[in-house]
Amino acid sequence: MWILAIIGMGLLTSFIHLCIAGFDIGSSGICEIILLHQFAVSSGLIGVIGFYINVIKADDTAKSLGWPGGPFQAKYGFSQLGVGVMGVLSIWIRGSFWIGTLVTLYIYGISGLWSHVAEMKRKKVNPIDTWNIIIDIIYHIILTVLLFQIPSVWQW
Repeated sequence: MWILAIIGMGLLTSFIHLCIAGFDIGSSGICEIILLHQFAVSSGLIGVIGFYINVIKADDTAKSLGWPGGPFQAKYGFSQLGVGVMGVLSIWIRGSFWIGTLVTLYIYGISGLWSHVAEMKRKKVNPIDTWNIIIDIIYHIILTVLLFQIPSVWQW
């Protein structure tokens, strides 16, 4: 489950950032750094990897999943790249922009939920699709809780 590795990379880079910056920045500062790295690193990687496998390696990816390829796959790859760009822009654009980034991740998460449920309807329910759905829901809840801990996001 590659998504856990990507989330883990965001956690690792946030831990390194906190080690350098110090942990005495308060709970909202810690939440901000963790969320920043989930947006920039994790979403950034999702965008780059998603673009690569769905646009550059589209035929191989479609074949490996047992799905028909086609132009929709390129559209999906570009939408994943958009998720990544939103995440990386979060490095420089803060405040309420982060709400938009989280909303973009929610929409991307819904697309994952949709496709995993469709896969489960198409074939026998398997643990990978089930775990992907569970991880997706838990991940978005955690990101939302982190976002609510950062007062500067909610100032207009």
